[in-house]
Amino acid sequence: MADITVKVLEPAVSYDLLTLDELKTILGISTTDTSEDALLEMWIDQYSDVIATMCNRVFAREKVQETWRGDLPPQDCARVFLTHYPVVDADIESVTCNGATITDYEIENRSGKLTLFGSWSEPIVVVYSGGYLLPDEAPAALKTATGILVTGARSEMSRSTISGIKSISHRESRVQFFDESGGSSSGAGAIAAAGDTVNALLYKYMRFYV
Repeated sequence: MADITVKVLEPAVSYDLLTLDELKTILGISTTDTSEDALLEMWIDQYSDVIATMCNRVFAREKVQETWRGDLPPQDCARVFLTHYPVVDADIESVTCNGATITDYEIENRSGKLTLFGSWSEPIVVVYSGGYLLPDEAPAALKTATGILVTGARSEMSRSTISGIKSISHRESRVQFFDESGGSSSGAGAIAAAGDTVNALLYKYMRFYV
C-alpha cells in the first residue's frame, strides 16, 4: 500500500451532508418550528462525521497537497487515487514527480484516479481541489443515510423519555406500557436496525485502500 501524506491547504466551509431545512422535511417538522434547531444541528454535524468516518474519506471540497510514495502501481504507468473526489480537470493546480512538473496525465473525474504517462519517479505530489460543496452538492444517497441516522437517534431519544414508565394507575384502572423492541430477539434500537440500509447506501462511496 502506498504511503500518502495529505496536507489541507484550504479547509472546507462546511462538512454537513444535510441542511437544517432538509432534515426538518425528512422528520416532518415545519421549517418555521425552531424548538429543536440546536439539537437537529448537533445531529447533522455528528452523523455527517459518522458517515465520513464509515466511508474513510472527506466528502467536503478542500484544497489539498497530496504526496505519494512507495508501492505504487506498475512502473510504466503510475496511477494514484486522489483522496478528495470528485475532481475536475481544472481543479488540478500542479503535478510533480521528484520535483519535476508533469503535464502528461489523465484524471478520471468521478473516482479521482490520476494516471501519469511517460517517465516518472517518486515522490508524486499533487496540488488540487476536490470533493463536494456541502451541503448542497451532497449526493442524495448520503443525504438519505444521514436522515436515517438522525431519525433513528430522535426515535431513540423519544423512546428513552418514557422507558421508565411501566404503568399508570388511577383508582380501579391501570394502563401498562410495553417496549415494542424489548421482545425482539436482537434487541436492536432504531439506529442499529437501520444499519443494513445505511451500509447499502454508503457502499459505493466508501474508500478502500489496497
